[in-house]
Amino acid sequence: MEWIVEGEATIERRLDMMKKHKQRVLDEIALLTETLPKIDAKIDRYIKHLEEVQP
Repeated sequence: MEWIVEGEATIERRLDMMKKHKQRVLDEIALLTETLPKIDAKIDRYIKHLEEVQP
């Protein structure tokens, strides 16, 4: 917030901050995208197991 109050002098710092924030978000999306199929596989295993043990 201070950078906004300081005005134009902080534009480059704000831009750099936003670029870094974007990269962190992209990294998190990549991790979640990688993890999701593993979660789905476990869910499928549990469903299959329940179908096998229930009459």
